[in-house]
Amino acid sequence: MPPFSAPVPEDEPPEPPKGRRPYSSPDDPPPAEPPRRPRRLANRPDKLVASGPPRPRPSGGADGPPERDRPTTPYRMPLPVPVPVAPAAEAPERPADATPVADQSGTGTSAGQSGTGTTGEEPGAGTSGDGAGAEPGGAEPGVRRVGRPPAGRPTRPDLLVASGPPRPAGAGGRHHRGPAPAALRRASPTRGRRSPAAPVAIVLALALVIAGGVLVWRWTDPGNPGLRLAAGTGRSGDDLFTVPSAGDGSNQKLNDMASAGRVVVAVGSDTTIPTPRPLFLFSPDSGRTWQLGQVTGATTSTVQRVVGGDGLWLASGGDGLGGELGLWTSGDGFSWSAVRQGGLTAFRNGDVIADIARTRSGFVAVGRTTLQDGSAGPAAWQSADGRSWQRVDTRELGARELKAVAARGDTVVAVAQPAQGEGSRAVRSADGGRTWQATGFQLLEATPRTGSLAAAGERFVLVPFRKRTPEGDVRVYCSPTGAEWSHCGSIRGLPGESPGVDSVVTHAGGIVAISQANLGTYTVLSSADGRTWTKRADLGDLSGATLRGFTVTEAGTLFAGGDRAAADVDNQLVLMSAPRGGDPSQVRLADVEGLSRIARQTTRLAAHDGRYVAVGTASGDAGIWTSLNWQNWTSMSLGGPHQQILDDVAHGRRGWLAVGGTQTAVGVTEPLLVSSADGRAWKPVAASGDLSRRQDHPYLDARLVAAGPKGYVLAGEERDQAGVARAALWFTSDLRRFTRSRKLPQGGSGVRVHDVAATPGGYVAVGGTSAGDEEGGVVWTSEDGLNWKARERVTPSDSSGAVLRQVVAHQDRIVAIGAARSQGSRRVFSAVSEDGGATWRTSWLPADRAAAVYDLAAAGQGLVAVGWHGTSGDGDSAAWLSRDGTTWDRTDLTEDRLAGPGMQWLAAVTVAGSEVVALGRSTTYSADHLILWTSTLSAGR
Repeated sequence: MPPFSAPVPEDEPPEPPKGRRPYSSPDDPPPAEPPRRPRRLANRPDKLVASGPPRPRPSGGADGPPERDRPTTPYRMPLPVPVPVAPAAEAPERPADATPVADQSGTGTSAGQSGTGTTGEEPGAGTSGDGAGAEPGGAEPGVRRVGRPPAGRPTRPDLLVASGPPRPAGAGGRHHRGPAPAALRRASPTRGRRSPAAPVAIVLALALVIAGGVLVWRWTDPGNPGLRLAAGTGRSGDDLFTVPSAGDGSNQKLNDMASAGRVVVAVGSDTTIPTPRPLFLFSPDSGRTWQLGQVTGATTSTVQRVVGGDGLWLASGGDGLGGELGLWTSGDGFSWSAVRQGGLTAFRNGDVIADIARTRSGFVAVGRTTLQDGSAGPAAWQSADGRSWQRVDTRELGARELKAVAARGDTVVAVAQPAQGEGSRAVRSADGGRTWQATGFQLLEATPRTGSLAAAGERFVLVPFRKRTPEGDVRVYCSPTGAEWSHCGSIRGLPGESPGVDSVVTHAGGIVAISQANLGTYTVLSSADGRTWTKRADLGDLSGATLRGFTVTEAGTLFAGGDRAAADVDNQLVLMSAPRGGDPSQVRLADVEGLSRIARQTTRLAAHDGRYVAVGTASGDAGIWTSLNWQNWTSMSLGGPHQQILDDVAHGRRGWLAVGGTQTAVGVTEPLLVSSADGRAWKPVAASGDLSRRQDHPYLDARLVAAGPKGYVLAGEERDQAGVARAALWFTSDLRRFTRSRKLPQGGSGVRVHDVAATPGGYVAVGGTSAGDEEGGVVWTSEDGLNWKARERVTPSDSSGAVLRQVVAHQDRIVAIGAARSQGSRRVFSAVSEDGGATWRTSWLPADRAAAVYDLAAAGQGLVAVGWHGTSGDGDSAAWLSRDGTTWDRTDLTEDRLAGPGMQWLAAVTVAGSEVVALGRSTTYSADHLILWTSTLSAGR
């Protein structure tokens, strides 16, 4: 599930590019310690070990404390033998005035015009930084430094050494996240006769270092120097990757509400791409003020129902199809925790929770399950605290599905769909949902639905959903225990255009019923016991809105929550308030901190001839961003109705091509292609001929592109009206005529292509296929981009299945990255082929916790893969380096927004020469930010 970030401070100083850290000045103040015996300078800075005291200043001055404002990523040290470690001062903070050279950018125009997106960029403007403050005598000339710095410091202290032989899975790649003590950065072993105290000093020093968590063991093979990756610089991309738009592209809904005392809770979903989240709104003062709740734990993004009171709250959700299910608990309605998997063992694949209720002894949930013959059956669960659940026997209830539930004390009643016939059937429990019994009551006129059942005073009340008599009334049924039911009253006076009652809600004073009078108007009726009903209020002026959740506070104020389509790409929340005897009004939610989000995503990044091009989506429109120096970006929007996204971009012999999809109508998606000769002016490519969608297939996209000497290969997906998907591939040599491949293995059925690449012999496509829960890594190869041949499935020997996600051609080999299930968990692996994809060798990427790789780039020196490493919902950005695709080394990126609370990850990477540029994200439940990260890649000496 998606993952969550900390807000980005607005008052941070400017940052130097690419992590080029100026070296310390000789004028640094000395540490407070007295000087010790002189040290012998090391002439092998790459073999420095952790020892040695700090140096006094060459020219006297006042002592001063070391600077500790900015933590520094610790270095990885080859440490074959332990040596004493002496304390020393921290390295000085990077100066804030090391600002990058600005790009002269213009403004882009719509891609619907031929000459869009021109800027004032100058050709050849590369990445540069002035490095002000690096040395007293002047600015640092560039990223490379020749010779040995004064006082025996490493020549490149900003480099993290990425090298070493293969190591067992789960054992490599870790390093300390805190500041690196100066003892680890300044080290020079001394020689001479060892004193008797030396062994004691060694043991004590190692104990202190290890206890502090700062010692990182790295073994370096002299025959395999590996790659070096600079610590790099991360900066916010929020203001860089935007496009002009009339909306935000957000998609938020409220599905249910509940109140207890002065606390009011509204729940729903926020599926704004690309980081969906479950939505909880909280009011501590009967709805006068609202704030975003706090949520921990990863689970589904949709909350459907909420109940609570007496210091214990429960919410349930899922997709309603049995694919995903979620439960959350809270003690106050504000702080929510997702129920862990250990508490969900009572739920099976295919289970759906339709409704929940609060009982005297805990909670009860009802819904449906999938039986062995594939048909639907009733399901019920019971819990004392909402965190641990038990499955209840429902086999003798004579029902297909339990749709609604209400409780009075530990007496629980549910409305079910009968196993035979139509209408509604009532079932009941007298012990808080631990055991259930069928009743003889079956109401043919009532369709079972969530929200049609309530408990009011001393009785249960059932109001059929949207069912009116020929006279226009709505019949109401009551029961004191749920066993015997009778017609007890009628709701009259509804407008003629109203279909009936949509929902009933229990509150301290009785029960309310909500009826949708017409589009944009709702009528609220109230009753003390379900027998007599009076009109309470009309909720009007809601054109285009749908209300789904309702509650009444102890003060008698009715709240109604839902959503409304604000634009073709926006779906915004609606919250209405109707005090007793007062006029209804809409609650302003724009001021709720952390609630609003802009749909924005950078999906892919490419570089050619000094120009960077990023593609994605922003505010619902497809976006293109270009730059000559990665610091300043020019944005271009394609415009047009409905949601758009560009998923991939590549440069070939005819220029640039970006591909994606656009919603031409509700539920209809077609390919979206734009091209450019120079990366500055972009124009749409008509989706005609083989690019056009078939009328009986509502979905067709082109989400991948690769460019080779012969031309461009595109890959995407096609779906029929039943949702059955198959792979689709095209080839073009001139960006004008696109030919769809008619020769795919098995016609492309059941295969999803995740990446394509050009190879010396043609093209390669990788992906996965699904058969139940088993996946296999799919490899297709083609010499001409049209005729494809399936190769042997790629699966590590000690795994149960695999899927390949990324592929590149590197030197004389093909390298792919994928994920496989091994020993009950998902692990990342690489696969290398030296014969054009016919055979493969696999190896695990170093990761001692959960990890994912989202992009892979090849350079002359080697390969760079980016993603995250940590735990689901709390991972940090990571990079993996390799010279050959087989032996990998991991670097955890812990500075400059790349690590912290929530989830941080890098999703797109490209390497231009030695320059590494990556795009990613930092997100928590209440904040969401884009990241631009730059670094330098070099081969070890």
